[in-house]
Amino acid sequence: MPKRSEPVATVKNLTVKFRYNVALEDLTVEIGRGRVLLLGSNGSGKTTLMRVLSGLLRPTRGTVRVLGHDPFRESGELYSKMLYSRDVEDIPYMLKVSTVIDMLSDIYGDSKVDKAVKLLKLEEHTFKRIGELSKGLRRRVSMIEPLSSGRELILMDEPFSGLDAESRIIIARALSDLPKKTTLVIASHIPLNMGIDQMIVLEGGKLSYNGPYNDEVARKYLAWMEELTGGAKAQRA
Repeated sequence: MPKRSEPVATVKNLTVKFRYNVALEDLTVEIGRGRVLLLGSNGSGKTTLMRVLSGLLRPTRGTVRVLGHDPFRESGELYSKMLYSRDVEDIPYMLKVSTVIDMLSDIYGDSKVDKAVKLLKLEEHTFKRIGELSKGLRRRVSMIEPLSSGRELILMDEPFSGLDAESRIIIARALSDLPKKTTLVIASHIPLNMGIDQMIVLEGGKLSYNGPYNDEVARKYLAWMEELTGGAKAQRA
């Protein structure tokens, strides 16, 4: 079993091209254990990197190791230790929340799933169908599996994007309850500070910053978001 000091993932000279677009360019970085924030504006390469780490996207060139495995040749071994939560809604709208809970309970056990349901404050919504829920509640339902899985590594792509304030707070608190042995990597354009151990910033497909949570870098992203939001409000006015 890897030592705590060893990185959960290493990418070297990673390049990903889509025809004429370079999504990642000669990226070399180690992702440590603990709580990791992968920060960057839209189009910076965050999702591309997450897809490469999860084995869903082969790079144009470069090497990748995740939990000691090649994600493209040893996906079975890797998926038993890792879970990738994407910024999409995969749960069929016709399913009831209770059905999702029962399915996950069969995989991970009643106690773990029940705890996740309570942390996500979903008890009063179990009788509803997924399609009847708000986006925030649907996202909270999708968080049941990561919280219950007990995986060594969880990758999350924009878990807070487009959510109401209540759901953001509930999900953040629930994620803070993950065991310390679980490494959580969150890709976000929002400079979250949830006890972050490592902050990796991508811009234009290149590494811009790698180190502890940096308030100065975070303020730049907050200022950019405020400018973007302010501009949108001004246009509506």
